[in-house]
Amino acid sequence: MQRLLLLSILVISAQAQALTLEQSVAEAINHHPSIQQKYASFEAAVRYKQAARADYLPQIKLYGGVGYEDVRYNSGQRIDSELTRTEIGVKVSQLLFDGFRTSSEVDRLNFEKEAERFGLVSEAENLSLQVATVYLNLVLANKIVGLAERNIEEHQAILKNIELRQVKGLSSESDVAQVRARVATSHSGYLAARNEQMDLQAKYYDLVGELPKDLIDPMPDMNYVPKNLQDALQIAVQNHPEIQAAMSDAKAANAQYEREKSDFWPKLSIELQANKNDNIGGIEGPDEDARAMLMLSYDLFNGGSTTDRAEAAAWQYQQAKSVKQSTEKQVVEGTRLAWNSYDFVGQQRAFYQENVDQAVRAEKGYARQFELGRRSLLDVLDAKVEVYLARKNYLSAHYNYNIASYRLINATGQLMQSFRVDKPQEWSEEK
Repeated sequence: MQRLLLLSILVISAQAQALTLEQSVAEAINHHPSIQQKYASFEAAVRYKQAARADYLPQIKLYGGVGYEDVRYNSGQRIDSELTRTEIGVKVSQLLFDGFRTSSEVDRLNFEKEAERFGLVSEAENLSLQVATVYLNLVLANKIVGLAERNIEEHQAILKNIELRQVKGLSSESDVAQVRARVATSHSGYLAARNEQMDLQAKYYDLVGELPKDLIDPMPDMNYVPKNLQDALQIAVQNHPEIQAAMSDAKAANAQYEREKSDFWPKLSIELQANKNDNIGGIEGPDEDARAMLMLSYDLFNGGSTTDRAEAAAWQYQQAKSVKQSTEKQVVEGTRLAWNSYDFVGQQRAFYQENVDQAVRAEKGYARQFELGRRSLLDVLDAKVEVYLARKNYLSAHYNYNIASYRLINATGQLMQSFRVDKPQEWSEEK
């Protein structure tokens, strides 16, 4: 069903423009749902921080009410009054000191906002690697399809030659059958390559939102590839956004601990209040007052809840520090694995190139020897298959090396930078 849908999209989108790898990454970052989800979390964190900062500012409240009031006694005197009571007033309060609760809360939410921002960057880095991997695999698949087409043509040429030799009595019917079997195998290989190509096109469309067309063979910026494992580990620990996010989470947990301890301190504020009431306390007529007060409150005993919350926050801080250490270990492990892949695939590539050179030389020699009757047809066909596989393996090694390069750059947290893809201005609080 997916392949039928993709075929219909291919027909409708025949005019799709070619995208470079860098452009594909930019399109994915701008439109992929995973990035939109992370961005929404970041924006929410920015708003929560701004909401916490409001406690630094004066708080103004307007209140009012109207209703029925039945008063029997007022200050010891019997009143027996039933009146319609009305109240209206305004209250202005300014926090002076709250045990550093507001400042700690602002710090906590600021660190959480930074953790969300680094999480957004990390998601973009990983999405960039996904796009790069699919893009390169698709370029590879296109080349393998071309290689498979060439393999079919060469086997068909051999079949035509053997059929002519059969007419002349130089080859047998079994020779023709053998070549026809190899032609069928080459067709089967071509269909397998096309299937892989179509699957990768679907993956590309899912990531980028556009269909691939005329892909441009990319090359990693080797200036961002570390020279050795130690350099890679050092850069990764310093720059990886996952570590930065974990560090911000730990700072946020510490700020939460400081916030919970604020209840051990008294609270101090200034309050200005003015009221204009009517029919208050059973006494008919207006009742107006205004006052300016310096207010102090202090919890002498609250059942030990402040101590319990502070201790809980302290344990959450220890948890956040452990998560940070675990994240660093995961980044180090991922960097080591990326380096090993980059190093060994690079070494393999040279051997695969030698394999191609020698396989081509052997194929040419077998073809000449077959014409002289010194080699069998099976030897020629096997040599042809060996050349095809050698070329296919070399192509795979070449593109896997480039993928390993991008993976290593991603492990150090610099993949978007290597693509020259700027982070959107909206990803900063100062937008």
